[in-house]
Amino acid sequence: MNGAATHGEHGTGTRGQDGQGWRYLLDEGTDPAGRIPVHAVQGSWPPGPDAAHRPNPRHRRPLPDPVPADAPPPGLPPLGAGRRPAGRALLSWLEDTRGPRLCRVAGSSGSGRTHLLTWLAAACPPDHPRPGRRVHALLDVEGLTVRSAATRLADLLGLTAGNPADLLEALQDGTPRTVVVTDLDRAGGPGLPGTPERLVRELLAPLLSVPWLLLVVEAAHGPAADLLTAAAPGGAVLDLDQPQWTDPAQYAAWCARLTGHQVDPATTHPSPGLAQLAARTPGAVLDPARTPAERATALADAWWAALPEAERRALQALSTADGPLSTDLWATLPGAGGERTVKSAADLLPPPPMADRWRLRPDELAERVAADRPPVDHAAMMWEVAGGIPVRADGGPDLAASDPERLALLLRHASAGDPASPMLDELDLLLHAEPATVTAAFQRAEDAGAPRTPLAEAWRLAAPDRAALARPADRAAVLHAWLTGRDAESAAHCARLAEARWHTVWNRPAAGPCMTALGVGPLAGRLLLADGASLHVCDPANGEPASPAAPLTLRHPRALTATAFGGALLLDASGALQSVTVDGAVGAPAGALETLGPVTALAGHHDALVLGLSDGRTTHSTLATGLSHCPETPLHEGPVTALGVTDADGGTLVVSGGEDGRVWTWMPGRPPLPAPVDRRPHAVTAAALGATPAGLLLAAAWSDGLLRLRRWGDRHRGADIRLGAPVRSLAVTPDGLVVAALPEAVLALTLVDRGSPG
Repeated sequence: MNGAATHGEHGTGTRGQDGQGWRYLLDEGTDPAGRIPVHAVQGSWPPGPDAAHRPNPRHRRPLPDPVPADAPPPGLPPLGAGRRPAGRALLSWLEDTRGPRLCRVAGSSGSGRTHLLTWLAAACPPDHPRPGRRVHALLDVEGLTVRSAATRLADLLGLTAGNPADLLEALQDGTPRTVVVTDLDRAGGPGLPGTPERLVRELLAPLLSVPWLLLVVEAAHGPAADLLTAAAPGGAVLDLDQPQWTDPAQYAAWCARLTGHQVDPATTHPSPGLAQLAARTPGAVLDPARTPAERATALADAWWAALPEAERRALQALSTADGPLSTDLWATLPGAGGERTVKSAADLLPPPPMADRWRLRPDELAERVAADRPPVDHAAMMWEVAGGIPVRADGGPDLAASDPERLALLLRHASAGDPASPMLDELDLLLHAEPATVTAAFQRAEDAGAPRTPLAEAWRLAAPDRAALARPADRAAVLHAWLTGRDAESAAHCARLAEARWHTVWNRPAAGPCMTALGVGPLAGRLLLADGASLHVCDPANGEPASPAAPLTLRHPRALTATAFGGALLLDASGALQSVTVDGAVGAPAGALETLGPVTALAGHHDALVLGLSDGRTTHSTLATGLSHCPETPLHEGPVTALGVTDADGGTLVVSGGEDGRVWTWMPGRPPLPAPVDRRPHAVTAAALGATPAGLLLAAAWSDGLLRLRRWGDRHRGADIRLGAPVRSLAVTPDGLVVAALPEAVLALTLVDRGSPG
């Protein structure tokens, strides 16, 4: 494997100094091109010229490993086709603490790149006892856009993001991760040419700047691979077309076990895909002196010439799909010949990487079949595919009863025939089709210059390419949230389909990162909203501004709170507090904040401030008297990341969330509860409490995008909500509205009883 990184004394410096991405300040002597431990990073700056420095709380504090060192290591899964040398090379790269952060797995189509990386992920689970043998995400980007790839990767990592910028922000938590990306060259599919290159520029290259992240990418030699090399010139390359990565004896033994025609391993080495196709081709004669791609072309010609006419037509039908198909759907395509012919044709193909997801492979075979068929009539195909949709009693199409794969194929042909197809306005179709196909269709319309519709904008913000939104009802619930204020009719339709325990009351879009807090003192009964450039005092019932906006100079706030003085306080990512003047009133008197020191979370209540610290402690300080209360022992392991406070039971009730995923409640002057009220394996990003007409309401959000609303003392009355973006801050109004601030909007939600009108 070539491309070892160079090492040396580089001195203190930054990584990513072009100003376009995240920048990092490294310890003296750290190689910016190599592996960078989290504790060697002093801090970072977000993109932009006015970004504030973020100190790294883990600087010079090596991370404890949550996996017991004495845990038995899992055995390596079998790796066939003689690929053990390639597998050992990848394991060595993973464990090389001085190696480059990128490894590209190259080779011709059929060389076994995807199979090898799937094996690597299985051999290196995230909880492997050896830290150097952990893969945290295996992302297949075939057919994905940049947005859907970012969304799915965040989902696999236990984060939430609707675009690469959100994902990069979420990855600043300092957690070491290894990400494996397969099928880069098939990103976007035939309908979105250039997507592999876009994926490198907009997602993978920025990921390579994150010091504690390793990236393994499957990409053949070509434009996307060249962009990867430019982003990481010292990256390693494992080219599976090179014979040293395949053991000849093991490869020959594997070829001997293939069913079908006898394969001469010397003529197909080192390509498993070539051998599988040769086993299905009678009388195949290959020249081992030619390249694997040249041999694949010659073999595809011989294979095609030997096929019966019925199977040829079935395979031509498969080639029109622009993506993998199940045998059931394949058998219904025009010209496929039905179930029996399709089964016979499938037996003539190399086995698919995923069970019953057929496509023509290797690429040379797909090109040969496509060259021998007439051009695809997408309009005719659209109507043929639509003919397989069940019909309701009233004669209309029953999309809910249809196969999501069929609806996706219908949408692919509609989009190929007309990028701005009216089918993109068919809400029920989008709710029941495979989400990645819908995202790609919207991307195709955008690239063609079509105006972005309210539904397209709601789909983008909902980021439905996630496992949690696999059910159409869950997808309808989150689309309802983002259609509110954009398309009332579609929003109401989604609400009816979702039958959710929650409802969106209003939606206020914003142009920057949003924060929210309830007003106190002179601002009691109002809602504070910060949108990145201004602070607005709003009516909580509808989110409309009630007074002129106050300008903000802090561009990347972490928390916002109102104070008894009539103004507000902002907490930035460095832990510093800034006073904000609202309608002439200051957030804090001069000098009042200087003694507080750096904090990690903030909440205000009457004339008190609640502060969270990096060591897991929380304090409640009354400004008028100077009295402070703090639980005797820290409630959290690691920094406090979110705080909320309200009146309850004749006193003050505080809720705190931490990087450890725990949510605690406590009252000043009283001992805390014996256990947290909630816990999840993800960092808490926001928390709030409120006394409402229906009782005390607790809201908490975690880094994987889950927002949980619960009535106090009743675990069965509430809702788990995923809005498609990280919730940055929360507020609960006295009327029971939960106001959630996200990167591009502020939403007001309410819990509803099942069966009540939404």
